[in-house]
Amino acid sequence: MTATFSIVTPVYNDARWLPGAIESVLRQTYPHWEMVIGDNASESDLASIVAGYPDERIRYRRWERHTGVADNHNRTLVLCRNDWLQVLSADDRLVPECLERMAARIDEATAAGREPALVLTAARPVLEDGTDAGQFSGSWRVKHLPSGTYGPAQWLRHVAEPGQVPWNIGSIALARQVWEVMGGFFREEAGWFDLDMTLRASAYGPVEYLDEKLLANTVRPTAVNKELTRSDLAGRRLTALGLAILSGLAVHEARRAVSPAERQFVERQVAVTLVGRALQQRYLPGGRGRRGAFGDLRRAFGFDRLWFLSPRHALRAALAIAAPRSVIVRAKSWFTRTGRVL
Repeated sequence: MTATFSIVTPVYNDARWLPGAIESVLRQTYPHWEMVIGDNASESDLASIVAGYPDERIRYRRWERHTGVADNHNRTLVLCRNDWLQVLSADDRLVPECLERMAARIDEATAAGREPALVLTAARPVLEDGTDAGQFSGSWRVKHLPSGTYGPAQWLRHVAEPGQVPWNIGSIALARQVWEVMGGFFREEAGWFDLDMTLRASAYGPVEYLDEKLLANTVRPTAVNKELTRSDLAGRRLTALGLAILSGLAVHEARRAVSPAERQFVERQVAVTLVGRALQQRYLPGGRGRRGAFGDLRRAFGFDRLWFLSPRHALRAALAIAAPRSVIVRAKSWFTRTGRVL
């Protein structure tokens, strides 16, 4: 059976970026796709841009009511017709062989008797001018994930463990039959949308991963993840990452037997995210100072009473509580400059 893809681009304004996204889909070496563009009541004339690409596989819908990011993704996905759903942001670009390689992996899995819930590839972060951005997010170390098939427990651990995942939302294809039963693609309350979505989906079937950089994702100052960090510091009980992995854990527990060791590992990672935010409270704009740091460290103990036995986390906590802000900034700069993670 031939795999068919729906490339979904929910967009608000971004007239500068949309043509490049469309052209990257048109350059695909695999022909079995449609592109569905959901215009979130933009002020820009996106309809004219789309009209400049007269391919019957491209469909455009302008919504009259502006909504949040999650809602616009979900209502645009409803318009899709094909078996695999792939969200492509307006500022991201598919490598020409992306869909062909994904389709081949789906065929391999099907021939082996597996029905994947997700097919993913690695991604290459780029700056706005298209040059290599190096790392995805600040000083986070990018986790290495070998090509392979990952079961629910393996995928839960992969997402929960510290570090930046090597893939991006634009390099994820979700099986339509999984999307129809998993309760929405994105959830506004869930924290990091792509992590939450892949964790929930992985409870429904295996994940096929290709360690090939088949997406170029643009790193911009206005990225959603940076907004999540700002809202984190404003006083959420949990970090956005903590919310996402706990949300995924709940779905896994509803669908399979999650071992005590798995739950303990996930809760420890939630604690670690709170220790990290305690340090951010001291040096990031919008942080709540020592009071915010103390609050986050107290919450960390609620998930794992032994997190402080790690020398690294003990150091982060000590800096968050006792060090002047200038010392924290210099320490973080030194760690980043030397390729280490504070």
